[in-house]
Amino acid sequence: MTSRILFFSTLFFMTLFAGSQAFDSRIDETSLAIAGQNQKGFLTRFTISAKQLEKAWWRYCREFGRPLNMKGYYKVTIPSELNGGNVNLNLLSKSMSSKTGSTFFLALDREGVPTDKVKAYHSQVEQILQSFKISFATEQLEEQLADLEKDAKKTSKRVAKSTGNSKDRHLQELRKVEEKIEAIKLRLAEVNSAY
Repeated sequence: MTSRILFFSTLFFMTLFAGSQAFDSRIDETSLAIAGQNQKGFLTRFTISAKQLEKAWWRYCREFGRPLNMKGYYKVTIPSELNGGNVNLNLLSKSMSSKTGSTFFLALDREGVPTDKVKAYHSQVEQILQSFKISFATEQLEEQLADLEKDAKKTSKRVAKSTGNSKDRHLQELRKVEEKIEAIKLRLAEVNSAY
């Protein structure tokens, strides 16, 4: 019975960490056709599905703008009061499936934006994308950390209640969980210092 529990908990953590591979901080400047127009913006990669990515982006951008699903891409309007300008800004985003998860493209819709402001807003788009990547990765890692800390607490109680070989086995489990906690903390530090 105990070996079965150990097997399933190990399997659970293996799947947990398989979905949270190393943080990919790369953001490439590129162009992509959205709504029939070639848009200059930024492309990055995620290890989750395009649908999950769309949901995460929707939640994130609602903090500063009004997202609208345009069937194939999202348009996020940032009111002029929030962007420090005279016009509302529109961001265009698109999530696409890839072999390793998904790619995400984000661009400034230049329509209605004064030419002398385009360069400054373009760099802000990159900063928004960086902030989204950090926020998303941090949220995922903190969820994993909370789960591991709960597991460590349960395992600690088992160590306190057990004796002999049983205690040794629980101590080994506790060490493994603590190593995973340290690995998550290192990943969090890596993510927070990425940009």
